[in-house]
Amino acid sequence: MEVKIRNVEPTAVKKIDELARKKGLSRNEYLKNVIEDFSILEMKDNHVDRMEKQLVANTLLMEKTSNTLDELVSVLKELIDDE
Repeated sequence: MEVKIRNVEPTAVKKIDELARKKGLSRNEYLKNVIEDFSILEMKDNHVDRMEKQLVANTLLMEKTSNTLDELVSVLKELIDDE
């Protein structure tokens, strides 16, 4: 797919060319890599956000389960002691 960008400041283009040259790439190759890397990082950020939310939900569920098990153990101990 082709992407065109117009009206970019000349100083920005010079800086892009300098960065591309340092990596041994053409301007096109350099910008292609930057755009692709950016999109991948954005997807990773979204994935990390979803994973963090899931981790919080799992932690809450584990805490509730632990509390319920503690209550169950307490009830069982009372029943055993009553015998």
